[in-house]
Amino acid sequence: MEVLTNNWVNLAVLLLQCGFLEFGYRLYKDYKKHHNERESKNKAVDVAIRSLLRTEIISLCYKAETQGYIALYNLENLTDMYQAYHELGGNGSISEVYQKAMKLPNMPIHREV
Repeated sequence: MEVLTNNWVNLAVLLLQCGFLEFGYRLYKDYKKHHNERESKNKAVDVAIRSLLRTEIISLCYKAETQGYIALYNLENLTDMYQAYHELGGNGSISEVYQKAMKLPNMPIHREV
């Protein structure tokens, strides 16, 4: 008992430090939880945008292939979308479709009758 009465200040400081450590640990856990939730939402947005880009790239390439040419205004859009698609982690499956469209002429070929 004598140890407690002689060291009560040290004991109080130790208990206070334990409380601060627990408080800090809880703050850290909350931060990690919210950070992970935010990261998960950002990943979902990236996947959704990548999917929309893939759909639009395929659509523009199909239209160009069907027409036999790619319009100049679509050429720039297609290139921008293709770059963004890959920056968001898109794989190479779109590359073949994109490369075929890039080889098409920019204007319709007029044929004489």
